[in-house]
Amino acid sequence: MTSAAALPLRERKKAETWAALHEAAASLALERGVDHTTVEAIASSAGVSPRTFFNYFEVKEDAIVGLREPVLEASKLSGISVTADDLVGQVSRLLMAVAWTAIGGTDRARRRLLIAQYPNLGRRHMDYMVKAERLVTEGIAGLLAQDPAWSVGAEGFGPEEAARMLVMIAGVPIRFNLSSADYDPVEGISEETLDPSLTLLHHLLRKLS
Repeated sequence: MTSAAALPLRERKKAETWAALHEAAASLALERGVDHTTVEAIASSAGVSPRTFFNYFEVKEDAIVGLREPVLEASKLSGISVTADDLVGQVSRLLMAVAWTAIGGTDRARRRLLIAQYPNLGRRHMDYMVKAERLVTEGIAGLLAQDPAWSVGAEGFGPEEAARMLVMIAGVPIRFNLSSADYDPVEGISEETLDPSLTLLHHLLRKLS
C-alpha cells in the first residue's frame, strides 16, 4: 500500500485527517466506551469539524475500527488468469488483499480488543468484508464474461453466478484460518499462512470430484 509520505499533498492531507479521526475515535472508545464516544468528541479531538468527520466515515463505529471502502486495483484483477489450475487460490489471495484495503490503522491489538469488547464493532467489520467480497465477485464476473470457456455459462448458470460461487469457494480457506485455534488476530492472515489451507481445499475438491 502506498505510504502517506509518497502521496501528493492533497491526498496526503486526506490520509492524515483520516488517521487523526481514527486515532481519536479508537482512543476515546477505549477511554469512555463506544456508547459515550460521540462524533462531536471525535472531531474535536482530531481538530476538525463534525461535518468534516462525515467526509471520511459514515458512522462513529467505522472510525473506531478504522474501516473504509474496499478497493480492487485494476492491476491486481488483471493478474488473475481464469484458465489457470490454481484459479481458486488466485481468487482467495485477491479476496484477502481487497479485504485488507478496507482496514486502516496499524494498531491491530487495539482493534482486536475493541471488537472483543463491543460485538457491534465486529458486525460492522463484517459488513465491510461483505463489501470486499462483492467487489471481487463483480471483478471476477467481468473476467469470466470475457473468456469463451466461461462466458457460455455452465449448468444453466451464467458468468455472474459462476463468479459468486467461485468467490464463496475461495473464501473457505480464509474462514478456515480465521476459525483455527492458533489464529492470531493481531498478526492476521498472510499468503504463507493461507497456503496450507488452500492445499487442503484442493485436496478435498479432488477427493470429492
